[in-house]
This record gives sequence, structure tokens and C-alpha cells, in this order.
Amino acid sequence: MDFALAQGSTAHHPPPPAGGSHRVQFYEDPAFLFDVVARFLEVGFQAGEPAVIIATEIHRKGFKARLKAMGFDVERALADGRLVLLDARETLAKLMVWGMPDEERFQQVIGPVLDKSLRGAGGRRVRAYGEMVDLLLRDSNPRAALLLEAQWNDLGRLHPFSLLCAYAMGGFQTQKDAQVFHDVCSAHAHVSPTEAYTQVQFEEQRLREVAALQQRSKALESEIEHRKRVEKELLAAVQLRDDFLAIAGHELRTPLTALQLQLHSLTGLVRDVENPRVKERLERAQGQAQRLGELTEELLDVVRLGAGRPQPVVEDCDLAELSREVVDRFAEAVTRSGCQLQVFAEEPARGRWERTRIEQVMTNLLSNALKYGAGQPVELWVKAGADRATLVVRDGGIGIPLEAQARIFDRFERAVSSSSFGGLGLGLWIARQVVEAHGGVIHVESEPGRGATFTVELPYSV
Repeated sequence: MDFALAQGSTAHHPPPPAGGSHRVQFYEDPAFLFDVVARFLEVGFQAGEPAVIIATEIHRKGFKARLKAMGFDVERALADGRLVLLDARETLAKLMVWGMPDEERFQQVIGPVLDKSLRGAGGRRVRAYGEMVDLLLRDSNPRAALLLEAQWNDLGRLHPFSLLCAYAMGGFQTQKDAQVFHDVCSAHAHVSPTEAYTQVQFEEQRLREVAALQQRSKALESEIEHRKRVEKELLAAVQLRDDFLAIAGHELRTPLTALQLQLHSLTGLVRDVENPRVKERLERAQGQAQRLGELTEELLDVVRLGAGRPQPVVEDCDLAELSREVVDRFAEAVTRSGCQLQVFAEEPARGRWERTRIEQVMTNLLSNALKYGAGQPVELWVKAGADRATLVVRDGGIGIPLEAQARIFDRFERAVSSSSFGGLGLGLWIARQVVEAHGGVIHVESEPGRGATFTVELPYSV
């Protein structure tokens, strides 16, 4: 018989042939699996049936050791072709096309192996054991595993062989895995549970074990339902928070705009007043109003970006020119911080970005550099590369511990106490959202006491 000629559609994952001998063994301990497979092969050898094992290296060694312990001459069986050992990972690689097992390749690779074993045994059934399906499941590719099971079933409809598959029960951990587990069971004519059940000796104990499993199943179902309710409540709470932030932000924006206009008018009225205390207090009031306006915009950004990262509205933009404009607006803040700001952005770096959003990224990075690097040099670099532009903001301030460098890009996260430095912990989160929306990346390099260097890389078009 020519296994390589076996045909059959796997599109709908048909069930195993009626009365077929396609078994699946679930296991927890590999030692238990070694015993099961060795017994499966021993029964076949006693009946004159050859065997083909497709397994990982460590499992092949375990099977050979068990067979030798049972008095079977493994080396002789390998030499005369009664036993064939194949590596599961290498064999699987020969079958795969675009992440799925190809039926034609399956027949070309597996068919000749089974043909040879069948002819050598004078037409007796072949016993086959395979772990390729378990490898696919471990690779988070259950669709491919089920398709491969279907291809084995199609082959079994035309030719006599007994197939034993094995899956580690650890591969079915979540609620999402329940359907995959059900489909795996449906693909086999016989299903054998793990050693937790099969090693129980007496029927009464087995019934007790089944009852205990049923209780645990119900308890898990209840826990899942409870977690779903809690998740729903948390989502509702998050939505309420976002609604509050949106309302608060808009309500604050209107009086703030009026306050800023009044302060601007007062600035003109006191321009000729010689009392320096009046001017100083007015400047402080303007600074506080501006800061409050920035915080309000950050809150509104949380709501906008939290609802889903918007697609940038891009336009032609020169990153170097934009950086110089932003730096000009920071002149007063630089003076107050005591920093010396150096800008290296002479060469154009033109791309298609959302100008106001990229400006926001620069503003947030510079604000942080002046805040945490007060009194120390601050540098801003813009560089034009082959396929992307790079923005670098470097300060010589307090630095960021390694364990905090990942979380500072999260919402409301900070590397230092809010009592020491103001802010909501949103600037870097907003910067990351904007940069990633443009297809770019942002990262930091820093050591405590040695400043921080933030690098933004932006492809020239989204």
C-alpha cells in the first residue's frame, strides 16, 4: 500500500474514522508518558507490528530506556527497521507552509516512512506515536495542531495503522484553552486522561476522583463568572473616571482662558508701575495659570488617548525647525531653571508628522529635563538618518533608577515622589502614545545621579 497516495480534505476537521485507533494521551509527568508509550509499543511488537516514533530528543531517550528495562532489544529493532525514531521538531519543520501543515508535504514526508515499515512487517499494522501536534500547541498554534490531527485521520481512513498522540496537560491552562481541549478530544477516537485518574486502582476511588474533578470544575466556573463581574465593574469605574476627567477638563478650560486674558490685560496696565512686587506677583500668577492650563490639557489628553490611539493628521514638517521654535518658547523657563540649554539642530530633518503632537512630545521632554536637571546642562539634538529622524533630549540631573525606566512611560507613573516634583505623571505616557502612533519608538538611558537621555526615533512617514 502506498501511504503517499492517501488523499482527504482537512478543511472541516472531520472526526476520526468510526472504529478507528487514533488515541490521545494527556499527561502531567513525562515519566508516566514513557510508561504509556512503552506499553503501547510492546503490545505491537508482540503482535509483530513495527513502530514509528516521532518525538523530542529527551522523550525518545525516555522511551528507549523504558523499552530496554522491559527486556526489549532496542538497537536490534532499530537496525532491522522494526523501530523508527524521528525528531518531532525536525519532522514538523518539513511539513509547515506559512505556519500551517501542508497536506501534500505531510504525505510526502510521513507516507514513505509508514510504507517502509508496513512492507517490512509483511502488511501488519504499523504503530505510530507522535508529538508534533503537542509542539504546535506549545507554539501557540492550535489551528495547526488540529489541522495536523485531521490529516492523520484522513490517512487512517485508507490505511491500517494505530496512532497515539500525546499532549501535556499544562498546555491547557486558561478558559480560552477549553475549546481547544474539546476540539483535540473530538479529533480522536479514544481519549485517555492523565495519570491523576488512570493510576487510581479501584473503581470507587475513580468515582471519587471524578466527583472531585466535577466540584473543581464548578468552582472554577463560579470563579470565572465572579471575575467577569469584577472586570465589568472595573471597566465601568474606568469609564466613569474618564467621563469625570473629560468634564473636569472642559469645565476648567473656560475659566482658565478668561483668567489668562485678565492676567494679560493686567500686564499691560502695570507695565509702567514702578513697584517691583506688583510685577513679580503678576508674573507668578501668570506662571501658575499657565501651569494649570498645561495640567488641564494633560487631563484631556488622557481621555482622548485612553479612548484609543488616534491616527495622526500628518503634514510636511521639519523636525529641526520645530525644535528651534519650541526652544524659543522655553527661554523664560530655561532662565528660571538655571540650566544651560544647547541646541544641535542645524540640518533639516523633514518628514510627514502631526506637527502639534510632535511639538507636544518635545515640550514634555524639555519640561522634564529642566525640572529634573535644574542647574545642570541640557542638550537637544535633531539628526536626520537614512529612514528616520532622531530627537535626543539629554540632561545632567538626578537620573532614573533602572527598575523605574520602563514604568515611567505608563500612565500616572513617576520615578520620584510627587511631593518633591510636581506633575501628574502623564507627560512621558502622552509622549509614548504620540510617538508610537507615528510608528516610532521612544526610550531612555539613565543612571541615578548621572542624568537621563531620552531618544525619539520617527520614520519619515506614518
